[in-house]
Amino acid sequence: MLTVTYSIVALKVEHKKARWTFSSMQQYIMNGIHNIKDAGRTDFENMLHRLSQFEQYYRERKIQVVLIPALRELTHEADPLLDEIESLSAHSSSLLRLLGERIQEGLRQGRVMVEEVCSSLELCCSNFYRRLAREEELVQVAERLIPSEAWFGIAANFLSHDARRRKLSVASDDEE
Repeated sequence: MLTVTYSIVALKVEHKKARWTFSSMQQYIMNGIHNIKDAGRTDFENMLHRLSQFEQYYRERKIQVVLIPALRELTHEADPLLDEIESLSAHSSSLLRLLGERIQEGLRQGRVMVEEVCSSLELCCSNFYRRLAREEELVQVAERLIPSEAWFGIAANFLSHDARRRKLSVASDDEE
């Protein structure tokens, strides 16, 4: 029972951190959009960079790396929700790629298509928000569907995931 509790708490804490990180990033993007008349090339590139960083962070979380594969393996009851999250993830990647192309195209032409870029930035934020909301539901579904004995393996994978991230963090700190 402690393993189940640990796993669920770890997922909820990670999700809460992701929501806080998203909220901070979204505020930065929305402030940039509202002050767009003063925005320049660097501002657009910074907004895209922040979205790309969040996307990378998002893909490295326990929910993505451990929970979703475990749910896919253990049950098909969550497949519609998992498929929706996967679709939202693919859409986010596509939006980010398109946004980068629009910014680069605008820079080559000597002008950024401000309305298109702002619309794409808002769409990216909206898509991230929907993904986070669906994942919150996924944690509840996982708690209900995953048998107690399977949580031990999931918790072990969480610990391995944390150890790998710490090792990568230390290695990148050493490089600096």
